[in-house]
Amino acid sequence: MQQIKLIWENAEALSIAAAHYFVERCNNSIADKGNFTVSLSGGSTPKRLYQLLATPAFSRNIDWKKVQLFWGDERFVPHTHEDSNYRMVKEALLDHVKIPRKNVFAMPTKGDASACANQYENMMEEVLGKKMQIDLTFLGLGDDGHTSSLFPGTDVLQEQKKFIKEVWVESKQTFRLSSTYRLINNSKEVMFLVAGAAKAPVIKHIFSKNAKAIYPVQDVNLKKEMLFGC
Repeated sequence: MQQIKLIWENAEALSIAAAHYFVERCNNSIADKGNFTVSLSGGSTPKRLYQLLATPAFSRNIDWKKVQLFWGDERFVPHTHEDSNYRMVKEALLDHVKIPRKNVFAMPTKGDASACANQYENMMEEVLGKKMQIDLTFLGLGDDGHTSSLFPGTDVLQEQKKFIKEVWVESKQTFRLSSTYRLINNSKEVMFLVAGAAKAPVIKHIFSKNAKAIYPVQDVNLKKEMLFGC
């Protein structure tokens, strides 16, 4: 789809607009093919979106039995850990809506990080099929230009075969699991949720004429991107 950049007054307006778009795309996808697959992002900005989707105003317009939720990336910590993306989504959304447990596909975070990445990719293929296409992928943006867990200087940026890969983040001295560009760019739609003045320099660079590729986010296929910023 054509690239669209929408700028909202504040983070709340951004989240409300994204929630409306989620409902619209969900219903269109279910009408078209019987289900709606979503890759979720971690972080503070999408958390408000998930809280809104859990409210009756939005939730009653979503057929949760036909929604399948995946995670775009995850910290390599137990699901009960305060840093867990799964825990954040569970508390903001899953605990408040009637979505079948079999429709929730959290990333495994026990044992070896590489084995967990392979396990999750195999599981996704069982659900999505060989095409490995997500209907809607949510992404955030870091001050350093990273998205998902595609951090500057990490090996995952060169990964071309895998859809999910473990990432050693040197600055944080920890592993993460992340979607690769191959999976992200295969999505039907990609929506960035970006809020905060600290992100402004990255956004300005991305949308400047003939921008040099210096940030990981720039390798996301912008032709299929929707960006909500504030």
